[in-house]
Amino acid sequence: MLQPTDGGYTNGYHHDGAVAGGISGGHRVRRGSRGRSRGRRGGGSSDGDARVSQWQQHHEDDEEREKPAPPCTEFDTAYFNSYAQVGIHEEMIKDRVRTDTYRNAIFQHQNFIAGKVVVDVGCGTGILSIFCAQAGARRVYAVDASDIAVQANEIVKANNLCDKVIVLHGRVEDVEIDEEVDVIVSEWMGYMLLYESMLGSVITARDRWLKPGGLILPSHATLYMAPVTHPDRYSESVDFWRNVYGIDMSAIMPLAKQCAFEEPSVETITVENVLTWPQVVKHVDCYAVTTQELESITSRFKFESMMRSPFHGFAFWFDVEFTGPTVFPLNNGMRPSFVEPSNSNMTEGNQRKKRPNPNDALVLSTAPEDPPTHWQQTLVYFYEPLDVEQDQVIEGSLTLSQSKENARFMNIHLEYSSGGRSFVKESVMR
Repeated sequence: MLQPTDGGYTNGYHHDGAVAGGISGGHRVRRGSRGRSRGRRGGGSSDGDARVSQWQQHHEDDEEREKPAPPCTEFDTAYFNSYAQVGIHEEMIKDRVRTDTYRNAIFQHQNFIAGKVVVDVGCGTGILSIFCAQAGARRVYAVDASDIAVQANEIVKANNLCDKVIVLHGRVEDVEIDEEVDVIVSEWMGYMLLYESMLGSVITARDRWLKPGGLILPSHATLYMAPVTHPDRYSESVDFWRNVYGIDMSAIMPLAKQCAFEEPSVETITVENVLTWPQVVKHVDCYAVTTQELESITSRFKFESMMRSPFHGFAFWFDVEFTGPTVFPLNNGMRPSFVEPSNSNMTEGNQRKKRPNPNDALVLSTAPEDPPTHWQQTLVYFYEPLDVEQDQVIEGSLTLSQSKENARFMNIHLEYSSGGRSFVKESVMR
């Protein structure tokens, strides 16, 4: 047993988090290892004007924009190769929540897309590029570094869209587009929102090509966390070994805990598993976010349990919003009422706010209370559960950082305390 932290005791062997291996066995890894601000045009709020200035300052920094592209590492190559498989794209496309929301967002912003130039970052099979062409885009640059780009080009030909959709096989950092673009569309979200670091490619595309006042879909993203109880999962993975066909195999339980709970697990939970209201870990404004701020994110949290229950770990999920520029009316005949995202008043660590009006923005959510998606939820389990009482406080801090070994991996460092005891859990999402 390790020595206590902050006067308490360690919860198992939490300090041994950074160990080789994949996401917990038996739980599907998305896309193989998936190991894939500026303001609005015209008038707007003072905050919108500030975003224009911020974007222009960054966009006009020629020295920054002309930096050579970072080298393509062996990890990048492996990541791109994982997207060359059809099954990964089949899984994503069959996720109706995901695909229908993107299609709805594109056609909801049809008045902004029609006649304009679009870049699709990480186009895959090209389905979002084709949606943009159907919405009237004058030209769509479909960019993907994976060999699936070859298939995307054939799909474009089969749908007689070669005059509108140009497939570029290469990294966003390397390909050349000889004009500015009006719209960026990308499905960049990984497990726990930031796993895979694909948002960096969207930022690169934004800074290289997007016109001031251009549209980014999705425009905003929010990562949430909450304490959870999941006795069935714990019993299935650990207590099973107490009696196996009448044989006492409890000696294997410490190894079973390590194998089951050492690394994050991607699975589906329900609202019944959630012990408290969720809190915001990170809010991302795609018009303003920088790659530097994504390298390491720290957020403090404080929860109060809504019930007496064993506390098995923390769950993470996210939502993204598709918010359009105010000067261009949406294609639903309604006056747009959402210059800012509906949860823009949330700072890291605040509780999730209910949106006052469901028409404020089109939202793709992976929350436990919403229809399931292929992202599911990401859970960080403890090796031993903690018993908490109703209204008992759970507080601490979370740091998410890009792995120095591979920036597409994510280091997770949790410090938490409850009932006078303090713990540390470290893990790597590979």
